[in-house]
Amino acid sequence: MRRRMLGRLIAAVPFVGVAGTAVATLVDALLPGGDLGRDLLANALLWMVGVQGWMTGSGHLFFGAPIAASIGWPADTPWQWEVGLASLATGVLGVLASSFDRDFAVATIIAFSVFYLGAAVGHVRELVVAGNRSPGNWGPMLVFDVAAPLFLIALLVTVG
Repeated sequence: MRRRMLGRLIAAVPFVGVAGTAVATLVDALLPGGDLGRDLLANALLWMVGVQGWMTGSGHLFFGAPIAASIGWPADTPWQWEVGLASLATGVLGVLASSFDRDFAVATIIAFSVFYLGAAVGHVRELVVAGNRSPGNWGPMLVFDVAAPLFLIALLVTVG
């Protein structure tokens, strides 16, 4: 029961950033004087990069064994610590970028995109080479790993 609940929580993590971005942008849209594109970009950086990074980073750092099991990878190896710190670093960048200038946002989106698109390549490789169909390897997180960077890049190009 506990393992199934943890599996559901892990699968829900990608949706926290998307939901937070949507709700915050809706609230901003109701306020006078907002700029929908810039508000969406700032909220996406805060929620999809920042909060998401803190959540995934904390998961890898403090709940390494169940996270590794959900991905189908061995637990208690150094990769957990390293991925946790990288996720935490992008999370810190996302929070800061939500209120800093455009150049900081660009740098944050580049770092986030390299990390998450690179992780997606690794997950697809695991699927193809090792047949790894674990929920944490092939599922909502993989979709997020690809969709979030592409969304942020498109948003950055569109908003300017």
